[in-house]
Amino acid sequence: MITARKPVIDLWRDYREHARTLPGMHLGSVAVSDASLDAAHTARELYRTGVRRAEFSTLVDLSPAAEPVCAVRVLDLVRELTAWGVVVDWRVRLPEAGACPAGPSAFTLSHLYPPSRIEGPAGAAELRSTWAEGFFLGKCVVRNGPGFLEIRDHRPGVLNRIVIDDPVYLAAVEAVRADPSADGVDPAVRGDLVAESLLVAVGDLWWWAPHRPHRWPQPPFRV
Repeated sequence: MITARKPVIDLWRDYREHARTLPGMHLGSVAVSDASLDAAHTARELYRTGVRRAEFSTLVDLSPAAEPVCAVRVLDLVRELTAWGVVVDWRVRLPEAGACPAGPSAFTLSHLYPPSRIEGPAGAAELRSTWAEGFFLGKCVVRNGPGFLEIRDHRPGVLNRIVIDDPVYLAAVEAVRADPSADGVDPAVRGDLVAESLLVAVGDLWWWAPHRPHRWPQPPFRV
């Protein structure tokens, strides 16, 4: 009996494609299920130990057929790896365009490291090309201030600066980040966050999109 290989992430010391063939560049692998349990901790530790490229061995499924908990955890991991400037080599299956306007799409995920291939929606190759051409580190970031959050979102093509200082909205963000079911969050508040694409619908769960900035490779005025 042949057992299917567990989905893993291969880890590399250098982000460049050709460097993968050099001795000592492969830093091992980690199971996707393990790595995504605590995405922020995993990404921080991988970066600290020298990982600069993370390669998913299998397609990341974000279509309506995907299991929502797994999809949210993987998105958390890709977001956190992106935040640390780690090159993420991943392939993704997205929902058909228009199937879920608030769901994962080449727009709502465009601040994540661009995938090497997109499957699912029509014009996937063009979507992938546009994603790659428009990506830069810090495209959608959140910064914590005393009593407020500042989100700087370039996904629409221009800077959309959002300051959240209403305690109800701050509590909602904290609640969703702790529990993607968003139980107890006022639907009207959730709707406002969705309207700004700060929350993305994944099945019956919700994914917080912006990441905290850890590196500033772009000029400050760009971010």
